[in-house]
Amino acid sequence: MKNIIVMTSATVFLSFLLLLAAPLAAQESSESDETSESEPVTTPSQRAAESDYVALAQLDIYKYEEKREVPVGGASWFDVLVPYKVPAPIERLKVVEEGFGEGKCYFEDVELFTEMPRYLLFLVNYEDGDPGEVRGHPDGCALPIVITTDNQYVVRWPIENMRFEEDVESLVQEFEFQGPGAFIDLSDLVSYRREEEVERLHLVPANDDRGRREIYRYTRGIPLGTFRAELIGTDNLTKDRIQRGN
Repeated sequence: MKNIIVMTSATVFLSFLLLLAAPLAAQESSESDETSESEPVTTPSQRAAESDYVALAQLDIYKYEEKREVPVGGASWFDVLVPYKVPAPIERLKVVEEGFGEGKCYFEDVELFTEMPRYLLFLVNYEDGDPGEVRGHPDGCALPIVITTDNQYVVRWPIENMRFEEDVESLVQEFEFQGPGAFIDLSDLVSYRREEEVERLHLVPANDDRGRREIYRYTRGIPLGTFRAELIGTDNLTKDRIQRGN
């Protein structure tokens, strides 16, 4: 009987240890999954190759359904400025999205300027949608494009949702930006978090017409022509100017 009691106690103790270890293992697994989900998957050339449309475009309007002030579905319309990869000439795009979470193709940050922002879009055909509707590439549908004071198009840096195999830092330059996409409002952050973001994003304080103190300006980017030639590559874009419509 004594032996049975000892074995039962050992079993209970072992089970208790396993119960303690299980939540830790589950947490580590969950954290690992979250990390892998948030890590960029595709390079610029891969994303362009997988996209049906690659274009420099300017946001015109958007109409989203929201829940708790978060978009959960709707559409955005763009005027195409430069078509880099298209199946046929096109002047306007309707991007349809549904659901929420990372990788969803929504556009809302247009507060500071009446002029709408520009993006380098990576889009795929929407097989279940109406004719002319497209969706964002699942790894990320857009890169913010900003204009310099001497009217250059620049891909804003840092780029959060792409993987780079090349020495991309060597392509990054300092610029003085203007217009939509050039500024960020950090007034919602506590001071230490604001300092972290200023350093991470290479920001400088900016004058604000509304008297707000925590408006900052981006300072770094990659010229759009360099980004297209060096990181996307001409093999992944439409070469026929007539097909592009220009």
